[in-house]
Amino acid sequence: MWASKARAVVIALICVGCAPALNWREWRSPETGLVQAFPCKPARQQRQVVIAGQSQLLVLEVCDADGVSWALAHTQAREPAAVSPLLDALAAAAHANLGAARGALQPQTVPGATPYAAAGRYAFSGTDPRGRALQAQVLVFARGLLVVQLTALGERLPPAAVETFFGSVRAGA
Repeated sequence: MWASKARAVVIALICVGCAPALNWREWRSPETGLVQAFPCKPARQQRQVVIAGQSQLLVLEVCDADGVSWALAHTQAREPAAVSPLLDALAAAAHANLGAARGALQPQTVPGATPYAAAGRYAFSGTDPRGRALQAQVLVFARGLLVVQLTALGERLPPAAVETFFGSVRAGA
């Protein structure tokens, strides 16, 4: 009898250890047409911010899982000429928030996105205001006047999860 109870405890502990830290789900935005896989249920926030010298409504979908903050932010440019400066300003702000030097832009194709030279992905490290070392990956892109930033931010970024997150985005359903 003791052996069967011990076996049950061991099996229970193994099952707990196998519980996934990331619970992937598809998130769709009816207002923007964006489709994105999130590893947790995102919460919506929005606020007025100044980006590229303009006051903009920034909408943020964000959640935390496995020690990483996963976020999708978007705003609307007022005119086509404002898109590239907004893409550049979002990337610059992400780097500045961690006190990181501007890294090299890596190209990444997003299905449905409008091609812009300022669009792409960055990987960098820095520190938060408390001095905690953090890693970040950021993807900025646009679809028409919609300007989007994806972010994964944490002390360590699990490569497979980061690739799933950044590889799942579609700019138009």
